[in-house]
Amino acid sequence: MVNWSYPGEIALDSDVFERMIFISLGVTIWEFFTTCDFEWSLIRGRRRFRWPLVFLFFLSRYCILLAFIGLIISISITTRVNCWALYIFNSWAGNMTFLCSSTSLMLRTIALWERKLRIIAPLCLLCLAFWTIGYRTMFIVQANWDDAANGCIVTNAQPSLLNILYFFNMAFDLTILIYTYVALTTKHTARTDLWRLLFHDGLVYFLVTFGANCIPAVFNVLNLNSELL
Repeated sequence: MVNWSYPGEIALDSDVFERMIFISLGVTIWEFFTTCDFEWSLIRGRRRFRWPLVFLFFLSRYCILLAFIGLIISISITTRVNCWALYIFNSWAGNMTFLCSSTSLMLRTIALWERKLRIIAPLCLLCLAFWTIGYRTMFIVQANWDDAANGCIVTNAQPSLLNILYFFNMAFDLTILIYTYVALTTKHTARTDLWRLLFHDGLVYFLVTFGANCIPAVFNVLNLNSELL
């Protein structure tokens, strides 16, 4: 059985974590290049520019890139920096990514329901709670510079609050998916392009975010070692 508190295992987990960050950054950059035609269509005026694109789509799109860059800086820096400010920035960029993504999906669902109050009210209440939890968890990580390690060391992360964020995110996305499914099955036939487009996109988004949040949530609950929090 693996001894998760063994120094050698912690060092191995830390190395895997750092490699995964670089891999994720590479995948993100690749995705940017393969989908940059969207930004190009806005620049050339072929697509109408609307405010949700600024506050939701572009924030979620570029904050994930900033989050990975900040993480790479935090694990690669060798000169003394303000570790607390750096980790706050990483938390802000990471949280804004899925906050804006889920909110963007919620707005699509509300539009699908033709902005009915009985749909807007519960979804907006859940969204407000989601943003409140998301902003609260941006400031729970405490990090200090350690001369012996010659790098930033996380001293406190409050895993219980992170679990609340992960599980609430999964519940919020599942609620949006259910609302979308009900709207599409009652208003459209299964053969329409709209049904296939929105339901397929919503389902894929839910599966991806569910897996992305489930993995760290499980590790937080298990509390195996500091590298897996």
